Order: sequence, then C-alpha cells, then structure tokens
Amino acid sequence: MLVCGYGLDVQARAFMRPALEWRFPRGDTVLAAAVAGVCQLDVWNTPGFVPREGDRLALSLVFLASSVALLWRRRAPLAVLALVYTVSPLLYLAVGAPEALGTLLPQLVAVYSVGRYSDVRSLVLAAPLVLLGTAIHELKDPHFALNGPTIFYWALLAAAWPVGHAFRQREQTLWALSEQADELQRRQDAEARVAVMAERARIARELHDVVGHGVSVVVLQVVAALGLLEKGELNLATQRLLTTERSAREALAEMRRLLGLLDENDDASLVPQPGLSELGDLVAQTRAAGLAVELTVRGQPMELPAGLELAVYRVVQESLTNVMKHAQPASAHVLLSYERNDVVIE
Repeated sequence: MLVCGYGLDVQARAFMRPALEWRFPRGDTVLAAAVAGVCQLDVWNTPGFVPREGDRLALSLVFLASSVALLWRRRAPLAVLALVYTVSPLLYLAVGAPEALGTLLPQLVAVYSVGRYSDVRSLVLAAPLVLLGTAIHELKDPHFALNGPTIFYWALLAAAWPVGHAFRQREQTLWALSEQADELQRRQDAEARVAVMAERARIARELHDVVGHGVSVVVLQVVAALGLLEKGELNLATQRLLTTERSAREALAEMRRLLGLLDENDDASLVPQPGLSELGDLVAQTRAAGLAVELTVRGQPMELPAGLELAVYRVVQESLTNVMKHAQPASAHVLLSYERNDVVIE
C-alpha cells in the first residue's frame, strides 16, 4: 500500500509539473495585482470620473486587462506595450474620461519592461508606439493641460526605458562575469587534473627505477651469499646478507618516500629527493652488490634544479641496474661532466 501510495504521489506531481512551470514570478504577480487595485480604486471611487455611469464598467474591464497583461512583461514585453498603448488609451478616450493612474501606471511598467527584458533593437518599435500613443491621448483629451504633473509624468516615461535598460546591462554583466569565473574554475580544475596525472606518472617511473634497482641488488647479493655459503665462507656470506638487508631497507625507505608524496599530511613527503650528491652512495651500494663500478666527476660542480638532479640520479641508477641484470660479469664506469651550460653523463 505504501508503494502504491508513493507511486500515485509521484504520478500526481509529474502531472502537475507542467502547470507549475507556467506560474508567473511572484514579484510580477504582486505588481500586477497592485496596479489593478490602484486602477480599480481610481475608476470606482472617483466621483465624476466618467460622464456616463455605464462606461465605468467598460473602463474597469480595460484597466483590468492592462493590469493582467503585465504578467507577461518578461516573456513578451513588446506585446504588452502594444496592448497598453493601443486598446487602453483608445477606449479610455472613447468614453471621455480624464487621464488618471489607470493609464499611467501600466504605461510606465510596460515601457520599463521593454528596456529591462528586450534588447536595444526593440527600441525601434517601442519608441514610435509610445510617442504615437501619448500624442493621440494628450491631443484628444479635453482635460489635457501642460502643467507640472503632466511634465513630471513625461519625465518618468522618458526615464523608464533607460532605467530598465541599465538594469538589463547590469544583469548581463554579472552573468558574463559569472560565466568567466566558471570557465576559469573549469580550466583550473582541468590543469589541476593534468598536473596530478603528470605527478602520478612521474612517481610511477620513480617507483619502477627504485624497485628495479633495489630488487636487482638484493638478487645479486643473495646469489653471491649462496655461493659463499657453499664454499663455507660464513663471514663473507654474512656480510653479503647484511648488505642485502641494508639495500632492501633503503629501497623500502625510498618507496615509502615516493608513496608519501601522494599524501600531503605524510612526513615522508618532506624527505629530500636524491640528487647528484647521492651518486657516490649509489655507486658504493652497487659496488657492494658485486659490480665493479667507478665514478669520475669532471669540471666544477654547479647547483642545478632539484628536478634535473633527480633526473640525472635516476638515469645513472637505471643504467647500473641494467648492467647488473643483463651484463654480468662486467664492470661499469660513470662519468659525470660539468660543462659550461650542460651536464653530461656517460
């Protein structure tokens, strides 16, 4: 029963959703209701507002239509302006009533809405319509007088479109800034993802070098220790195994450091990366594994970027590992030359 009830509720909400989407903004509804209320008070509570009492109902309906039309001022501002400036003034003059809020308020809102919700091109159509409607209204109104209130209303009418257009420009500027901020954020996120992927690839390469070198050293040391055990040379075999343990621990420490780079809160990520100053230790470790290797440094050592020193270290480490794997028995010679603008490895 609960499932059925839930399903019916979902269906009911889905059925009602299209109707809800046609609802007008609350602010527009309140505005239209307020304009309609003022217009109706103007029609029904003003003595002598119309020459004939029978025309009062006609004016009331026209003002109501003009007020309700304001609900569409966002979707069709030009159509609302055309309605307000044609039907309402013409019928208003036909019954011989004086100019009042019933005409002025809808006109002001309609002109403002054209500036607020239409582009500048709409002014080509709106301006002649407003000028023509206002001229006909004022010239045909027997009660027209060029006084302070009339001039004040014309000033309001002239300012309505620029004010609406200014709000439109501000909204478009804010929207453009928001889009730029979103685009910048997307670019930063994309660059961050690329940087993370590049860093992971670098760590993977370093792990490959560290594991390959460490395992090769351990294998060679164990093989050498087994050979010494067969010959009964226990002391030498013990030394080989101790060297194996030290090499394995160093490899594990290096792996822990690399994996710690993935965790910002891990203190292992703060350990300095190996560089050219550690080449001597690398050569000594390789020599202890049974490979005859010599290191020669030429030129005046210079300070290099940490990334470049790490790259040189990894190249030498990988080369010695390959020699131990594939060129036994053999010897190796590492030549590090500091030239004027280059570092050469042979």
